[in-house]
Amino acid sequence: MVSVAAEAPFLRAILPSLPSDFATQVQTLCGATPESPAEHILDTLIRFISGAECAPGAAIDAAQWNEKQQAAAQILNGMIRRPTSETKRQREDDFEPTSQASKRQRSAVEDATEAAAPRVSPDDPLFAIHSVSATAPVRRKVDITIYRTALTITHPTTHAVEASIPLSTLTRAFLLPTRGKTKGHWTVVLLSSDIPDRGKPATPAAPLNPQVIFGIDAVAPSPLSLTAYGGTTPTSIVVPKGRPTRPSLLDFLSRLPVPLIEPTPDVFKSVCVGFTSGVSANQEGVPGVEAYRGAKAGTLWFAREGVLWGESKPCEFWALEDLIGKSEGLRVVGVSGRTCTVVLTRKSIGEEEVAEGEEDVGVETEFQMVDVREKPGIEAWVRTFRHLFGKKKVAGEVKTIGQLEEDESDEEDEDFVIDSEDELSGSSTSDTSDEEEDEEGGGSEKDAEESDEEEQLESDGEEEELKEENHPLLRPGAVPRRMQRGVIDMVVGMVEEDMLGTSNAPSDGDEGLEEDELEE
Repeated sequence: MVSVAAEAPFLRAILPSLPSDFATQVQTLCGATPESPAEHILDTLIRFISGAECAPGAAIDAAQWNEKQQAAAQILNGMIRRPTSETKRQREDDFEPTSQASKRQRSAVEDATEAAAPRVSPDDPLFAIHSVSATAPVRRKVDITIYRTALTITHPTTHAVEASIPLSTLTRAFLLPTRGKTKGHWTVVLLSSDIPDRGKPATPAAPLNPQVIFGIDAVAPSPLSLTAYGGTTPTSIVVPKGRPTRPSLLDFLSRLPVPLIEPTPDVFKSVCVGFTSGVSANQEGVPGVEAYRGAKAGTLWFAREGVLWGESKPCEFWALEDLIGKSEGLRVVGVSGRTCTVVLTRKSIGEEEVAEGEEDVGVETEFQMVDVREKPGIEAWVRTFRHLFGKKKVAGEVKTIGQLEEDESDEEDEDFVIDSEDELSGSSTSDTSDEEEDEEGGGSEKDAEESDEEEQLESDGEEEELKEENHPLLRPGAVPRRMQRGVIDMVVGMVEEDMLGTSNAPSDGDEGLEEDELEE
């Protein structure tokens, strides 16, 4: 019998446990040629899928080994757990022997699952939060651990890897006061893309744009356990029962290399607080409104950075710079009775990009059944931030909410700002008030002359014929994008006057009354 090289300890360790026929095949493969590399390749493969470290001296990048090892463990775990059509209920006459085989098979699955979980060194993890309720990517109690390069979700009992997401793919983190709870509750949302996957992903175990959603009570109903990996030994952190959990959540989220967005009532505050909204973790108010996207209920959260459709997965985020424009980015329409509809319009991206020279109409998303009492608050939020709709952020430029409001007021008042020279000429003391009046009188005459000249220039410009390429409304089939109801009524009235011969001239009776009044 051919012996396996001593440099392959993992292969040598499991060789006696293999079925005899299969063990013979492995030994034959390893001794097929002198100095065959087969045993080293098999030993490395066993190390890789079992979660062990890379063999010393192997020409493999250690960082890539750990990253790929976690991804492989996730895929293998999904394949083992996936139910097959061959699994059927056994007949009662052969129940006992098959049940024993079934029990042995389940034990093998559990062993394989534990072997597939990557065993990383104590230096790799940074922070962990234990036994929290997750709704995505799995719906159960989980442990969530932040590593240097990945976010790993594991089963709290078996420690099997449920999902592993590279930190480089995460883009935003949200901390939300959950609506509809009988007591205060926080929801954490981690996004790898503002736009979720459309439809079911090709590989459910590894979606293209994964999302992580989990929640925790605002006040710990039982001790909350966390682990910090800062030194040679892990440090256990326990939040006692009855203590707030928000500081621990902020500590956890601060370890992620993504910006944290937390909607607050000073930016937007719902006016519909009652039984349906539940008890908010933020005692100052709820910074979101209840809405329906199709038949799915959820919440629109309004923040300084944009609007999030959250809690109901999949979540989606509309950043201010992604909204199509000041007037079309966010609209409140369909106000009827007690509800209205909020329409968010995102710029076209990817396959939806428009051709050069064409107008981008964007991608609209409607949210129905919004309480009409929320309309003034939503419109106030739009007035505050609409000057940022569709504008890309300048790198390194950060403004406060006060500065943003000042910028908006400055844009609206640009037409009313006087020149600095005029301002200086009018800044005199009270001793020269008579001279100022004379100067203002002369200035008014000059202004009148200048205005006459400007009117003459405008009238001259009106006589010039407009060209089609300079005005989109002159093109064939062109219509205004929006027309107010009052304008339509006025045009209809003018057409009726021309066709029916009616006018707004006073009647004979009115003329007689006017003559009587003059005689008196």
